[in-house]
Amino acid sequence: MKRLLIPCLLALPAHVHGQETSPAQNTPVPAAQTQPLPRSKDGQEKGAGKKHLDFDPVDKIQQSLEARRKRIAEARKNARDRARARREAQQPEEPALVLPAHSSGKKDLPGRWVFQSDSLKTALVRQFQETVGKDATFKVGKITGNYTISINSDLTRIAAEWKEWKMDSTTIRGERSVSLSVSIDGIQEYEIIQIIDGKNPKMRKIEIKLLEDKTISESFFEGNKMRTKVELPTLSSGNWSLHEGTFHLQGSGQETAWKFTPHSAE
Repeated sequence: MKRLLIPCLLALPAHVHGQETSPAQNTPVPAAQTQPLPRSKDGQEKGAGKKHLDFDPVDKIQQSLEARRKRIAEARKNARDRARARREAQQPEEPALVLPAHSSGKKDLPGRWVFQSDSLKTALVRQFQETVGKDATFKVGKITGNYTISINSDLTRIAAEWKEWKMDSTTIRGERSVSLSVSIDGIQEYEIIQIIDGKNPKMRKIEIKLLEDKTISESFFEGNKMRTKVELPTLSSGNWSLHEGTFHLQGSGQETAWKFTPHSAE
């Protein structure tokens, strides 16, 4: 009988024996090995393998092109500045003014003025000497006829008249010399764009423009008539002075001044 009782007692719960036991501790089941999805600042999930939303390839390309355009524009500007500096360095200095320091006002300019022959010869020699070159010498011979200019009363027009004008000249190159003769008749019309007064010769400016050339000219080289027209000096913009009855006009780039005296009544 005692043998049967022992196994039954072993099968009864523990509280039957009057003993306290702690509740059963359940072993936690391991969770799956997963990580939460990353979230952006606004709480949206960023899926794995997706591109960053802040990256814009089109914007990057536009920024690169704009930077390249700026570099090209800067390089071109620098190249233009260097070219302009080289040109300015190669340009000859402007000839000094040889005009009288004192002058009457421009109100005294209207009238008829005749070109002084010595002044015209100097201008012709200078121009033709540049044409024939340094290895030759140009000499002006006899000049006949008149070259006069007429300035209208409101200082807006100049008429330059060549009247039965003729020039003989000789060009010497080594032991050989050749002759050139030129004759001109007609009028050249100029517009006076502006005339500026001033006490300083540098301030007395005159700007003119050739409107129409109505001259007829003939030129003979070694006695043979030339088909091409000989380019003679023309009135040019520059500085002026009216001193002691003589009108001086020094064109831009010229080393000497043209001189005109009042034309006497015929």
